[in-house]
Amino acid sequence: MEGGTERRTGLTKRILFLLVLLIPLLVAANVYVALAGGAFGVLSTQTLVLLFVYVSRYLGTDLTRQEVFVLYYALAFSWIFFSAYPILYRAYLRVGEVTNSFMIGGEPVAKLLPTWFAPPANSPVYRLRTLFHPDMALPLLVPLAFSVLWLVAELAMLMMASFLFVEVEALPFPFAQVDSAFITMISERPAEYLRGFLPMLGLTFIFAFLIYLPSVGIIVGLPVPPIGFYDFTPQITDWLPGGVLGVEFVPWRIFQGIMMPLDVTAAALVTSIVVWTLLNSLFVTNPFLRSLFPDWAQEYRRGMSYGMIVERSTLRIWAPIQMGSQLALSLMLVARYRREIARALSALARASSAQAREYPPLKVLLGMFFAATLAASVLYWLLMPGIPLYLIMLMVVGLGLLIPITNAYMTGKAGPSLGMPPYAWHSVVYSLIGHIPPSTQVTAILFGPPMVGGMTGGGAQAVKVASLIGARPMDLIKVIVISYVLGTVVNIFVVDLLWRLAPIPSMAYPSTPGMRDASAYDCVVASGVLPLKPNVILPATGIFLLIYTAMESLNMAFHWPLSVAGVAMGLTNTPATTIMWFISSVLASIAIPKLVGKERAAQWSSLKGVFVAAAFLGDGLASTIFALMGLLGRASWTWPW
Repeated sequence: MEGGTERRTGLTKRILFLLVLLIPLLVAANVYVALAGGAFGVLSTQTLVLLFVYVSRYLGTDLTRQEVFVLYYALAFSWIFFSAYPILYRAYLRVGEVTNSFMIGGEPVAKLLPTWFAPPANSPVYRLRTLFHPDMALPLLVPLAFSVLWLVAELAMLMMASFLFVEVEALPFPFAQVDSAFITMISERPAEYLRGFLPMLGLTFIFAFLIYLPSVGIIVGLPVPPIGFYDFTPQITDWLPGGVLGVEFVPWRIFQGIMMPLDVTAAALVTSIVVWTLLNSLFVTNPFLRSLFPDWAQEYRRGMSYGMIVERSTLRIWAPIQMGSQLALSLMLVARYRREIARALSALARASSAQAREYPPLKVLLGMFFAATLAASVLYWLLMPGIPLYLIMLMVVGLGLLIPITNAYMTGKAGPSLGMPPYAWHSVVYSLIGHIPPSTQVTAILFGPPMVGGMTGGGAQAVKVASLIGARPMDLIKVIVISYVLGTVVNIFVVDLLWRLAPIPSMAYPSTPGMRDASAYDCVVASGVLPLKPNVILPATGIFLLIYTAMESLNMAFHWPLSVAGVAMGLTNTPATTIMWFISSVLASIAIPKLVGKERAAQWSSLKGVFVAAAFLGDGLASTIFALMGLLGRASWTWPW
C-alpha cells in the first residue's frame, strides 16, 4: 500500500446494481455492432465511465474513487467474457463451400472436423439456427469449459504477479498514473487537476477527430486525405529493400510515450530500426543472411506496403525469434528476481500475511493455477489424439508460469505489455505434421489450447492503480468474475437470438460474409503451408538469454541505462510506433522540464498523468463519434435510394 492510503472497497450495492444493468446492455450492443458494423465497442471505456459518473452525480449520488475504480475496470475488462460467435463460425466451417472443397490428406476439411467442434452437416441445427439444441451441446460446452479454466488460471497468475511486482518489488507501472489520475479527476474534481485536464481534453478531441475523419470519409464519401500514418517505405526502398519506415500519429499512441521511461523508448527505437528496417533488408540483400531465411527473400517484392512487409516478414523470419526472445526474458526475470520471488511466495504462504494485504494464500493461488491448467491440458489431450500430453502441458502449464511474469514486468517497467508470443501453438502443430492424423492437424490449428498470460499485464497495472487510490485489489478480481459471468450469459443468448432472426453469414449482418474469406485462410493455414520454423525458437532463446543477461549485468555493475524491456518491445513493435514513443518520451523527460524550469519541473512530473488521462478521454470521445458515424455510413446500404 502506497502513501499510507487506507484501502476501502468500491464494490458497493449501488455499483453492483449499476454493473448488473450496464454490462448486459454493453455486451448486447457490442454483439450486434460486431455483426452489423464490423466494429467492437462503440464507446470507449473512459467515455462510458464519464457518462455514468455524471449521471449518478446529477441524480444526487457522487461515486467515490474506489467505486469509480470498480466501474472503470469492470468496463475495461468487459472483453474477457466467453463469446458464442466463434461457435457459429465453426458451424459454418462444417457446411461452407470452401471447407467442403479444400482437401487435406485426401479428405475435405469439413469432414475432418470432429462433432465436438461443430454439429454434423445433416444436423437440424443449421435449419433451426439455435445454440440450444442437443447437437450444439458439445460445440458450446467444450470451448466454454476451456474458457472457464483459462479464467481461473489467469486470475491466479494475475494475483501472484501483482503481489510480486506491486507489493514486493514496487515497479513504477507508468500507465497506472494515467488511470489513477482519470479516476481521481472525475470522482473528486481537484482544482489543480481541472486547470490542465479540461484544455488538454479539448485540444486532443479536436486533433483526434481530424485524425479519424479520413476513415469516416472512406465510408461516407468525404474527400479527406489520411493524416494519421505516414509510410516512408517507398522512399527507402532503393537503399533498403525489404525494410520499413513510417510514423504513426494516432493520439493515444503519441501520449503513451509521455509516460514511458526514456531509456525504454530509446532502446525500443534502436531495436526496431535494427530489426524492421536494417535486418529486414539484409535478409533480402546479404547472401549469408539470405540463406538463413530464403523464404523471405523469395517472397519480397518491390512495392509491398508497410503492413504487408511487417506481416510477411513476421511469418518468414521474426515469429520464432520473438517467441525465443520472450522465453529468454522470462527465464532472465526469474533468475534476476529470484530473491524477490522467494520473498513474495514466502509472504503469500503465510496466510495471515497474505490476508493482511488482502490476497488469497499461496496454496489457494497455486491450487487454482495447477488445477485449471492441468485440467485444460488433459482435456485438450483427450480431444486431440496424437498430440503428446507433455507438449500440451509445456505450452499451457510451462508458458502459463513464464509469460504472465514477463507481461506483468513489462507493464510495470515500460508500460505496454508484450502480449502472447505469435504463432506459438501453430509452431508446435507444424512440427508434428506427418506424425498426427489429418483431423487432429486441422482441428488443432483451428482450435488451440488456452494460453495464460494475456490479461496479467493489464491486471497487474489495475492492482497498482488500486494501491494508488486506496482501493482493494480483490475488488478487481471480483469485478472481473462478475463481468465474465454476466457477459457470458448475455452473449450466448444474444448470439442465439440474432442467429434465429437471420442467417449467419448473410447481408442482414454485413460483417459476417467475411466468414468465407476467413475459412479460405484457415484452410490454407491448417494445410501446413505457413513458413514457420520451430527449430529457430531454441537457438533464439539461447542468444537472447545471453543478450539480456549481459545487459542486466552491465546495468548492475556500471549503472548503464540499458533497457532489457526496451529491446523486447523493439523486437515486437515496428518503427512507426517506436519513433513516436521516443519523440514523446524526449518531450516529456527533457524538453518540457527545460522549458518550464526547475521550479515547475517537479509539478510537471506529478501532473503529466493528468494531461495524458485527459488526452485519452479526448481521444475516446472522438473515436466514439467516429464509430457512430462509421455505423451510419455502413447502414446506408439498406436505404431504398
